[in-house]
Amino acid sequence: MKKIQSHIVISFFLLFIFGFAGGSLIKPDTDFSEKENRKLAQKPKFSLDRLVSGAFSSDYDEYLSDQFILRDQWISVKTLAERAAGRQDVNDIYFAKDGYLIEKHTGTFESAQAQNNISLLASFLGKQIRALGSAHVKALIAPNSLEILSEKLPPFADAASEEAYVQKIADTLPAGSFVDVRPVLDEHRDEYIYYRTDHHWTTLGAWYAYKTWAEEIGLLYTPGEAYRPRTLTDEFYGTVEAKVNCGTTADVIDAWLPFVKVPYTLTFNHNADKVLSNLYVLPYLRVRDKYGVFFGGNQPLTEIETEAGSGRRLLVIKDSYANCFVPFAVQDFDWISMVDMRYFNERLSEYLEQHDFTDILFLYNASGFAEDVSLAKLAL
Repeated sequence: MKKIQSHIVISFFLLFIFGFAGGSLIKPDTDFSEKENRKLAQKPKFSLDRLVSGAFSSDYDEYLSDQFILRDQWISVKTLAERAAGRQDVNDIYFAKDGYLIEKHTGTFESAQAQNNISLLASFLGKQIRALGSAHVKALIAPNSLEILSEKLPPFADAASEEAYVQKIADTLPAGSFVDVRPVLDEHRDEYIYYRTDHHWTTLGAWYAYKTWAEEIGLLYTPGEAYRPRTLTDEFYGTVEAKVNCGTTADVIDAWLPFVKVPYTLTFNHNADKVLSNLYVLPYLRVRDKYGVFFGGNQPLTEIETEAGSGRRLLVIKDSYANCFVPFAVQDFDWISMVDMRYFNERLSEYLEQHDFTDILFLYNASGFAEDVSLAKLAL
C-alpha cells in the first residue's frame, strides 16, 4: 500500500514538473504583459560567442521566467508562500506600512549608467543655461517613495542609496539648476502623494512639485484653489503590485480640472491629422494600465498649443512622472513640448533650434533617471 502511495506521489510530482515545463514550451510566447505594463523577454538567438560569454544563458533564463505558463498565478503563490514564512520583501518589493508596496531598486543607483547620466545631464543643462539663463533651465529629479516614505519601510530596509544619489545629482549639476522637491514632499509625506501599488507620484504629489518649480522660475502660476479634483478611477493597480500579484487596496487616480479652462490643442508626434482637445485619454480607464489616462501614456513627442497668453514656451524632457505634472503647466504656458528621450528619434538640438523656447525643464524620477540608457541623445 505504501509503495502504491509513493508511486502516486512521485507520478503527481513528475506530472507537475514536466507538465508545466512542457506547457511552457508549447504555449505561444507572449509579447507584452498588460499586468506589468512591459514587454516580456522573447526567445534569444543562439551563437557560440554568446554561449561562451554567458549572455545566452542569462537571456534564456529571463525568457523562461517571463514565458512560464500561468506566470501571474505562480507569482501570487510565491508571494503568499514567502509572506507566510515571514518575509517583508518579495521580488525586490517591500511590504510597507499602510498597504504600501515600495520598490527596492537594488543596485540601480551605484551603476556606471547612473553615474554617467549625471554627467550627461550636467553638460546638457550647462549648454542650455548659456543660451537661456539659469532662471529658465531646471532639472527636477523626483525622489521615489523609497526615500520620502522611508518611515513606512520594514526596519531592515535601506533608502540611503537613493538619498545619496539624488544628493550627488544636486551637488553636480550647474549652480541653481536643481529643483529640490524633497523638502516639500517630505513635509506632506502623510498625505496621498505616492500610489500604494505603483511607482509614480499621485497628482497631489505632482502639484506640490509643480508649485515648487513654478516659484523657482518666477512663473505666475494658476493657484491650487483654481482647480477641482475629480476622481477618474478608484480601481487602479500599478506596476509594483504586478511584481507580487497580491491582494491589496486599489489606488485612486485623480485629475485636477481648472474651473476656468485655458483652451488648448494637443498633437502627438507631428500627426496633424489627429489633433485632440483633451489631456485625458479616458479609454485607458478600462484597461490595466490606467495611468495611461494621462496623455495616453508615454509618447515620443507631445506638443500642446494653448491660449494662456503668458508669453512663455516650455520644453519638458521627461519620463512618465511628467504625465500628471504637465497638465498644470497647460494653464500657464503658451506652448509646451514634451519629449521622451527613450522613444524620441529626432535630433534634440535641431528641435530646439526650430522652437523659440523660453523655459526648459528636465523631469525624471530618481530610479528612472539612473536606469535610462537613452540620455546620450541629449548631446545630439
